[in-house]
Amino acid sequence: ELLSEIISRLNELFITENFTDKDILNYAYTVRDKVKENKLVMTQIANNTPEQALLGDFLKTVDNAVIDSSEVHQKLAMQILSDPHRSAKFSAILFDLLKLAG
Repeated sequence: ELLSEIISRLNELFITENFTDKDILNYAYTVRDKVKENKLVMTQIANNTPEQALLGDFLKTVDNAVIDSSEVHQKLAMQILSDPHRSAKFSAILFDLLKLAG
């Protein structure tokens, strides 16, 4: 139920005609995971109300996470797209991940 609410909120936020719910949710998870790398912000989140945490480093960390994750994805994509051997190996890994996911 909470996941459905989050997806609904994300759909309200983004122009979604070119994206699936999964696209938007995966993007949010990626940024979330990048924010989680900041121990100070995670401590602020754990020890404060949302209103108090927003007064700390959270918003700046979210912006940085958006930028950092974009740069990481771009660099990873370029490695895959520029090297057929690497692309084949990556495809084999994805095949295995898809088999695991069933």
